[in-house]
Amino acid sequence: MGRKRNVDKHLPRRVYLKHGAYYFVTPEQKWIRLGITEAEMHRALAQMLDDAPFDRLNAVFDRYEREVLPTKAPRTQQDNRAELANLRLAFGHMRPSALKTKHVYAYLDARGQTARVRANRERSLLSHVYKYAIRWGLVEHNPCAGVMGHKETPRRRYVTDEDYLAVHQLASPIIQSTMEVAIITGMRQGDILSLQRHQLQDDGIHVTPAKTKDRTGRKQIFEWTPGLRAAINQALALPRRLATTWVIANTHGQPYTRNGFKAMFGKLMTKALEDGLLQERFTFHDLRAKAGSEAEDGMRLLGHQSPATTRRIYERKPDRVKPIR
Repeated sequence: MGRKRNVDKHLPRRVYLKHGAYYFVTPEQKWIRLGITEAEMHRALAQMLDDAPFDRLNAVFDRYEREVLPTKAPRTQQDNRAELANLRLAFGHMRPSALKTKHVYAYLDARGQTARVRANRERSLLSHVYKYAIRWGLVEHNPCAGVMGHKETPRRRYVTDEDYLAVHQLASPIIQSTMEVAIITGMRQGDILSLQRHQLQDDGIHVTPAKTKDRTGRKQIFEWTPGLRAAINQALALPRRLATTWVIANTHGQPYTRNGFKAMFGKLMTKALEDGLLQERFTFHDLRAKAGSEAEDGMRLLGHQSPATTRRIYERKPDRVKPIR
């Protein structure tokens, strides 16, 4: 397997930009010119790969990455590419028809020793790849059909008001604003970080959650409340060297990346633990669960299609019950 890219990470596998033109590099290190524009590159690559034999799973993974992955939400694409990298290491050299159910179970068992949840996600992706391979006429059967994944236990960390306030008071103004938006609306971190000014309308904040764009495409409007307006206004009022369309932005007016914000929040958690303000760290996503736990209608707030999802995963606040006597 080749080294990971440091630049041009958006380009397809084995495609490189050199001297103003795009090239495909074969395993034998032969450079094949694809064109000077991205459109030319994609057309030439599609033609070349369509003509190539699908005698190895790596070729099937290539076609899936080229044709199916772009239809998914950005976050899903990012996760799937990481999952495909692991699947390539394990199965890329195999003929598509040679992969059997026993191989999938062996992978689940080995991967599950250190990453049970990731093993399940990678099995699901492999199954989806095979569904398309059947559709493309490359195989007759899906070796992942009926394979049972590892049992997953929903995360139960509930962020109390005391936990929240302790961390909030320690946080920088930009993280304070982001935390406030999270517990008021229940929005995911990625959707908050991608908020732009045009989404702030008279009747509320208009959002199409990234996770649903490739499925339902259902939109949400978070109506203005005094708390939500205050959180957004605090974020917009922070000093920036350049004008920006982003609501949550750094001093240069640029949006935070997922990993960049995660690192900032992780440092905040470490500081809170070191100062004795917390007994147990929590993730930013746990704030979404806090919102869902405390809302009158958690399912609608979180944009779920099923109340079972809300109840099983996001309602973490302890149930208060009155004894019969």
